[in-house]
Amino acid sequence: MIRTTEFQFASLWGLLLAVALPLAFTVLWLAEKRFRKARAGARPLTEPLGTVRAQAALLVLALMSLAGGLLTCFWVLVATVDVPFESFIFRLGLGLLGAVVLLASFAVLARRRHSPVLLMSSLAPLKAVRGGRPGIWRYLVPLLRLLAIALVILAVARPQVATTEADVFTEGMDIVMVLDVSTSMRAVDFAPPNRPRKRMSRIEGAKAVISSFIKQRTDDRLGLVVFAADAFTQSPLTLDYSILHNVLQSVKTGVIEDGTAIGNAIVVAINRMRESETKSKVIILLTDGDDNASKISPVQAAEIAAREGIRVFPILVGKGGLVPYPVGKGVFGRMQYRKVEIRTDPDLLKEIAKIAKGKFYRAVDQAKLEKDFQDILDQMEKTRLMDPGRYTRHTEVFQLALLPALLALLLELVLRWTRLRRFP
Repeated sequence: MIRTTEFQFASLWGLLLAVALPLAFTVLWLAEKRFRKARAGARPLTEPLGTVRAQAALLVLALMSLAGGLLTCFWVLVATVDVPFESFIFRLGLGLLGAVVLLASFAVLARRRHSPVLLMSSLAPLKAVRGGRPGIWRYLVPLLRLLAIALVILAVARPQVATTEADVFTEGMDIVMVLDVSTSMRAVDFAPPNRPRKRMSRIEGAKAVISSFIKQRTDDRLGLVVFAADAFTQSPLTLDYSILHNVLQSVKTGVIEDGTAIGNAIVVAINRMRESETKSKVIILLTDGDDNASKISPVQAAEIAAREGIRVFPILVGKGGLVPYPVGKGVFGRMQYRKVEIRTDPDLLKEIAKIAKGKFYRAVDQAKLEKDFQDILDQMEKTRLMDPGRYTRHTEVFQLALLPALLALLLELVLRWTRLRRFP
């Protein structure tokens, strides 16, 4: 599972407004500054009453148009699922916002003369007053206002944090391990890699190697078939390795009628993979004896596997010939062993590997068996086992833009009413 997080806007039109409107207000503000400088040397005259009323009316209409445009656009973008430009209400909102620019421009142009606020008989007292230096603070108020407007419109664009969880294409193969649990697997001619003098039975060595093999898998589907005179499925193909590991630990010899039915075991393993769509299908056959109980010939079973596209890798466990075999406990409770001859048929296993396009191995100890397992994996081509799924969760974060907008607006009002208050 891969998890990615990205920031995005649910409404691109709202984002466009967040960029366009602050630019429009900036242009208007610069235009006002330019007209103010142009009128600085003009003689102040009293404006006609009609001009003042017209200017006030234009500003009121501009504010109403701004509020109406923002509300209608916000409602379409947030409260409906309509495509923005296909909605008449959204187009109306954009028209109202466009009218704001025109109305504000007309209001600025109409303000051509200053109306006198204080009437004085002489300017001599004012000339004696030393002028102040507001410095860069005079730019802070309009900048805070623009910042508040931009953040509000940014919230209209509905910023979101999108968290996407996606399944990864995993590569693996289907592997069914076929384990011989006949009594001949009790022979103790195996030894752990680190303790060569310690005696270990073939079944214990095979289970230890299979257990280690399971722990190393991440994407392969594994199954387990056990056999003696007959074959049984202990675990179907699964990705739940913990269950498979527990099943493996419970495997014992002598539970099934004694014998070696290699053909039956291969057929049962084939049936476990008939419905599989995986390209790479493998049977790993671990046995130490000669086939003597199969109802179907091991060669015929190998031919069936070849037709099904399943490769069989036989591993002959043990040395064969005279090997130590437990015969019971002595007087002092120690296990007693005696030499017993166990027949093997490596030629049969080689024939199975040849027909089923596998490879024959012979493991005489645990280290060699582990190496054989790894060599089998190296030869196999991997394929995809699962299709990707994708789930995206969106978290709205527009409030993160509204809160700074409110703070900027409050700070702008406080500065305008206190330190940066204008007079007259």
